[in-house]
Amino acid sequence: MTQFGRRVAAGSAVSPSRPGGQQPDVGAALAVIRAGKLPAWTTVGPTMLVMGLLLFAGGLYFITVTYAGEILRDIRLAGTWQAAYDLRAVNGSCKRHNFVVTFCSAKIKSVAEPNRAAVTSEFMMLFSSGGGELLVPVRSTTDRSAVAIAYATETKLTNRTMTFIGLTGTLAAMLIGLVNALAKGRYNGGAAHRDLLAGIAELQARAESTQTLSRTTA
Repeated sequence: MTQFGRRVAAGSAVSPSRPGGQQPDVGAALAVIRAGKLPAWTTVGPTMLVMGLLLFAGGLYFITVTYAGEILRDIRLAGTWQAAYDLRAVNGSCKRHNFVVTFCSAKIKSVAEPNRAAVTSEFMMLFSSGGGELLVPVRSTTDRSAVAIAYATETKLTNRTMTFIGLTGTLAAMLIGLVNALAKGRYNGGAAHRDLLAGIAELQARAESTQTLSRTTA
């Protein structure tokens, strides 16, 4: 740090003690001083970040495992679906959350073989209720083992695809942000927090040394 001459003692006013011996982050400290408060991330501990990371990772895994395969199949078979009169759909239901995301499910059973295990069709949509729609079972003409609900494979395929991309993208972005915060120590007591405190101490020392210089040269 630049000294202003021998009239100013090279003491705490010029070289402040830095928390944990960290390098001062003067840029971040200036932003804090302008805002008049510490950033919100300084109030969050590492345990909360790890818990959030596990939560978002679990959500991303669940959505990918549950919905990705069926969406990719329906995109691949788009345009090949036709009504399957040997099947019937039962137990159809849709549940909308906060008028934003809707989760729907229905079971597809064989008419000729009622004892055969039903195929479950599950999907999610954004900004659509799904209530009151007809449950029409369909089968692909190119893959006879592929059965689904016409509403999901035809009417709402684009919505389902964009919903999946949007939700997984958001979860992935949050996950990356948490990993980055942990890696850089952007939490209470972390390396970035200590650097920020050191930067604030550095600016305070500069202000004190400037005041001392003004008094000694007056």
